[in-house]
Amino acid sequence: MRTLAKLFIIFTALLALAVAFAWRHFTAPAKPDHNPPTAAARSLANDTPSTSGSQGRTSSATPPTSTNVDAVAAFEALKQRAKDGDAVSQRLLAQTYEACFLPNLQRAHFISSIQYLQKVNPDQAAELERVMRLRLQKCDAVDGGAIIPMQLINGWYAQAAANGDLASRAVAFARQPRPLDTATVTQFMDDLVESGDPAAMYSLGNTLGERFASNVREPYASLVTGKNAGTAWALAACRMGYDCGPDSIAATDFCLSIGRCQGESVEALMVAMVPADQDRAALEQEIQQILDATAP
Repeated sequence: MRTLAKLFIIFTALLALAVAFAWRHFTAPAKPDHNPPTAAARSLANDTPSTSGSQGRTSSATPPTSTNVDAVAAFEALKQRAKDGDAVSQRLLAQTYEACFLPNLQRAHFISSIQYLQKVNPDQAAELERVMRLRLQKCDAVDGGAIIPMQLINGWYAQAAANGDLASRAVAFARQPRPLDTATVTQFMDDLVESGDPAAMYSLGNTLGERFASNVREPYASLVTGKNAGTAWALAACRMGYDCGPDSIAATDFCLSIGRCQGESVEALMVAMVPADQDRAALEQEIQQILDATAP
C-alpha cells in the first residue's frame, strides 16, 4: 500500500524528478529508455517549436482556435488572481506549472512516453491520445508554452503556503531540505483537522512520508502512520469534496502515467489496485478514522 500511495501521484512525482534531473542536464536531455519518437510524435512536437532559450515557443503557423484562446484566457486570469495575492490561486498556478513542466521542457519526450503507453495498453490508446492532447493544449497556454523553471513552481507553492494555504504547506514540508520539527508538524495537523480542507487532506496524502510522520505525536500519530496512511488521506479528501472525478487532474495524471484511462474516478482507480478484501477493509477503516477526525 505504500507503493499504492506513491502511484496515486506518480505523474506529479515523475515531474518532480524530471525537474531535478533535467535542470542539471538541461543542455543534453536524457533519451527515453524505450523507442525514440515516431514521425507522428515529431510532427506533434513541432506544432509549436521551441525557441533557443527559456522565453517560450514561437507561435504555430496554424491560426489559434477558440479553444486555444479560451485556454490562454483561463490561464492568464488564474495568473492574475495569483499575483493579486489569492492563496488558492497561487497553489493552483503552482500545480498548473508543475503539470506542464515536462510537456513544455521536452515535448517530444513527453509525447513518445505516451505513445509507448499506447503500445503497452492498446485498448486505452484512444483515450490516452485524447488526454494527452488536452494536456498539451493546456500547457501551450501556460506562458505561451515557455520552459518552466523549477524555482517558479516552488516559489508559487511557497507564496501560497505563506498566505495560509494548507495544501501548499504540505508540499513545502515535503520539499524543504531542513528537518521538520514536532511543533511545526503538530501545528499543521491542528490546522488541518480544524479546517477539514479537502485540498490540504489530498496534498498531505500525496506528500506524506516517514520524515513527516515520524514527527507527529498523538492524537494524530495513528492517522499518519502505517502503510495505508497516504492513500487513506487522499481518498478521504475525495469523499470530502476534492475533485477526484474521471476528468479531474488526479485521474488524468493516472491516465498519462500508467496508461489506465477507463473513465474511472480516482477512488475507483485506487480501490481496483487493492485486490485483497482484508486490505480494502483496512484501508476503509483508516479512511473513516480520518473522516471522523476532520468532521465539523
